[in-house]
Amino acid sequence: MNVGRLFSLLLILSVLIGACVTPEPPTPTPAQTGVPRFESTDCWFEEPQGQEVECGYLVVPEDRDRPDGKTIRVAVARFESSSPTPAPDPIVYLEGGPGGSPLRSLLDQFGVLFEPFLETRDLILVDQRGTGYSQPALDCPEYTELSLALLDDDLTQAQAEEQLDAALLACRERLVEEGVNLAAYNSAENAADLNDLRRALAIDEWNLYGISYGTRLALTALRDTPEGIRSAVIDSVVPPQADLYAELPSSAARAFDLLFDTCAADPACSADFPDLRAVFFDLVDRLNATSVIFPVRLESGAETDFLLNGDGLMELVFQSLYATPVIPLLPRMIYAARDGDHRMVSALESAFLEQLDDISYGMHFSVQCGEEAPFSSPERLEDTIKQHPEYAALAERGTFELCTAWGAAEPDSVENQAVSSDVPTLVLGGEFDPITPPAWAQLAAQTLANSHYFELPNAGHGASLTGGECPRNLVLAFFEDPASRPDASCIAADMEDMAYARALDRLEIGLVSFESDLMGFSGAVPGGWREVAPGAYTPSGSLFDQRAILLQALPVSAEMFLGLMTEQLQGAGAEVEFEEIGSRSANGLDWTLYSAEESISAIDLALAERDGKTYVVLMQSVIDERDVLYDRLFLPVIDALTPQ
Repeated sequence: MNVGRLFSLLLILSVLIGACVTPEPPTPTPAQTGVPRFESTDCWFEEPQGQEVECGYLVVPEDRDRPDGKTIRVAVARFESSSPTPAPDPIVYLEGGPGGSPLRSLLDQFGVLFEPFLETRDLILVDQRGTGYSQPALDCPEYTELSLALLDDDLTQAQAEEQLDAALLACRERLVEEGVNLAAYNSAENAADLNDLRRALAIDEWNLYGISYGTRLALTALRDTPEGIRSAVIDSVVPPQADLYAELPSSAARAFDLLFDTCAADPACSADFPDLRAVFFDLVDRLNATSVIFPVRLESGAETDFLLNGDGLMELVFQSLYATPVIPLLPRMIYAARDGDHRMVSALESAFLEQLDDISYGMHFSVQCGEEAPFSSPERLEDTIKQHPEYAALAERGTFELCTAWGAAEPDSVENQAVSSDVPTLVLGGEFDPITPPAWAQLAAQTLANSHYFELPNAGHGASLTGGECPRNLVLAFFEDPASRPDASCIAADMEDMAYARALDRLEIGLVSFESDLMGFSGAVPGGWREVAPGAYTPSGSLFDQRAILLQALPVSAEMFLGLMTEQLQGAGAEVEFEEIGSRSANGLDWTLYSAEESISAIDLALAERDGKTYVVLMQSVIDERDVLYDRLFLPVIDALTPQ
């Protein structure tokens, strides 16, 4: 339940076009004595451009029942606010998983995801115990390596799960032999770490911001250590009293039904992709009978064969429903896969494979086997499967046997009880979220006396971080004034209308003229698209849109711009290599054309130099529609650009 890495190119380029300063690493300070304590150190990562960061370890007992026993080190990074007078109460972000590491997986998108939170407060990112840069990190290379080895094997979900569970148990045995007390890696100890960190940093009050499993951790902190918590935001909520495993098939069915029903109710989507539900399940049956193989790209940049059967397609769409920007693309992807076009399927599978190393699976299963699985049962799961047999492939049947062998601590009954608190809390649920449905957020809010609940329409999982400006601004407004219900008018204005992607032969792009004295040129831009920054346009008016056109005139050479942009994108975790693909001349400008691909996006770039300026036309598009938009949008915009 971690947040994906899909990002907007425009947000990354906004850093490039603006001024950037790379700070020097912080100077280590002498270690304190005793436990718990905070020890400053150099950062373990390349610090995001323009950010002042202090890194260090929180040293705490592994098991607080043995305070004089083994200690562990929790990795922490504190990012300084851009305000000259920041508020004294920082925001501490709690990643999902369980087992996710924000310092290992999210810093390549820091400007996209977190920079707005620094306008008034410091931001603290924590690699929870057992994850990321914390020591020990309960990583399971046995699992990730086998996952890659099985990519081209034709296995049912149950067969794959059996092999992967064996790899996880091998990981468990290795961790135990290394002296790890797996029973100490749970939400209660995690919450105690947070309280110790707050005190070690001499912070009187702070604000918790949790997504997915991070919400369960935030709720645990509200229950166990409420002192010092000024406010909390929980998005995509995992309340302790919910049954994650038994309810998974019904949660999935709700989200899939929503996809099929909203497409059927949308005149354009139903015209382009009629009978989407029947087409999808027919394709699942066909792929289970005869699988297909196509290439995918690994995080290393290497390509390998990937075998897709019906169970795999079910899992792919389920995972895609997490990502708000991807949801509008799914009907077109399903139809394309039916017709043998696997470009989008391959791009999404590649994006999800990049996240394999983001989770410390030893931590993940220590938490799940210690406080989730014990309050569920195989019988309850089977009852839910009987109600939704078409989603049986998504049920994690093997988890119960795995957890029996994992040997987690016997949980306290409180780990299955609702959390009550009067700390001001903003509670958010995404309409399409397939794993933590909005009903769970509402359930948690019922016992949070000073809570405000909002359902985010047309949003997936963790939408306050990756779903656009509206949910993010709700969070920012709440942190500014937790005593008041935030103004949520942007939900109706910006989120209630979702346009499903059209079939490729029905994409319509009409250009209108524009003139910019600021940039010193005239040209054409898509009619109906909205300007989100000078020279930058998207269909929705959001920087998070997956389709965009950018026009600029910059006082640098084309070679310098290309190098800086490549460096910026690669610094943001994008393995982008621009290939020169041609040239074009128009209106006294000689253009060099480049192209690249990253995740589900295609990036087309045109550069022309004249009179000490470099003119830039950049188009970001979804990978399967690139060829159509190249001819209908990119080239016409190049041809229309005219220096004044």
